[in-house]
Amino acid sequence: MKIKREFLICTAIFVLMASLPLFAIGASYGLEEPVNTDTSGVLSKVENSKSESKTEKAPSKTENKAASSETKASESPQESLVEVSSSDKISADGRFKILDTSTNEVLTLTDEEFLIGAVAAEMPPSYEPEALKAQCIATYTCYAKKRADERANPHQELNGADFSADLSKKQIYLTPDRMKEDCGESYDEIYSKYKSIVEAVKGEVLTYKGELITCTYFAISSGKTDSFKDIFGKDLPYLTAVSSPYDAFAPNYKSEKAISAEDFKKAFEENSNTVNFSESADKWISDIKLTDSGSVKCIKIGGVEFSGSKVREILGLRSACFSVKYNKEFQFEVKGYGHNVGMSQYGANEMAKEGIGYKGILEHYYNVKI
Repeated sequence: MKIKREFLICTAIFVLMASLPLFAIGASYGLEEPVNTDTSGVLSKVENSKSESKTEKAPSKTENKAASSETKASESPQESLVEVSSSDKISADGRFKILDTSTNEVLTLTDEEFLIGAVAAEMPPSYEPEALKAQCIATYTCYAKKRADERANPHQELNGADFSADLSKKQIYLTPDRMKEDCGESYDEIYSKYKSIVEAVKGEVLTYKGELITCTYFAISSGKTDSFKDIFGKDLPYLTAVSSPYDAFAPNYKSEKAISAEDFKKAFEENSNTVNFSESADKWISDIKLTDSGSVKCIKIGGVEFSGSKVREILGLRSACFSVKYNKEFQFEVKGYGHNVGMSQYGANEMAKEGIGYKGILEHYYNVKI
């Protein structure tokens, strides 16, 4: 009973980590990391702002079936572009090197050691095995590409590492010691689960035309993911908008944030020298343009155009899928959590609960050829 209680406590800690701002999955595009890390989006500049989260009701059986049908209907793309390939296409020494920015030391890990800790940083142990397998392949693809890119064009500031992370904040990778702290007596059981997941899909990666893809993922979608082009400006044919209907029933799918006019003004003035707030506050926001999935693509604030992602970063919103109104203060209603491109981790877990295997999950979110 004690071990079971420890397991539940550890799972709760991982879920709490999933609700924290994400760090940088696919750092070259400022994506998030652990269920994930987006520390860039948290703003102490809006320190007096009020924030409130809503918890959506769990889906009924009828709603679950409807969501399942919608996902299954769309899970086979019109044209499969990405392949699940073996890692013999990866030219590397089977080691990942992480620069720990909290100690300035370089940690060297085998691919397996890295993936165990990286998947643990992304998904709680309570998630379905098939969702964890999908996450493992996505994670390996993401960081194997970062490793290959860095070794082809090394950056001096990385001191020979493949990428950097603040491991003291559980970014990208959980060390065994940190897992032991979180999991207590359940550590062996949980570590073994992650290890078995990694071994089950060992060496599998996602490729497009023989090259590792830019593999993005995030916590909770708005109900439909966005294309890479809409959010990051580059057209990647395997990262298109797809439905992810389960996400609407995720805990904290909707959140609200109220920001005073003074804090709102200060936040944008610190990010732009050309914003003009001479008019009344109800006229500071204009020309909102949305993606097909409902995220804010661009918006004018104080006469200056910002991307929805930049506004999210400046104001510390959970996603760029937001609406806003002004009534003595700016009131934001936000859907989902993360950049909304690639695989929804919550959606992946719900698909797995419906019996969809890891390849089916990857097929749905990444246009995979099975």
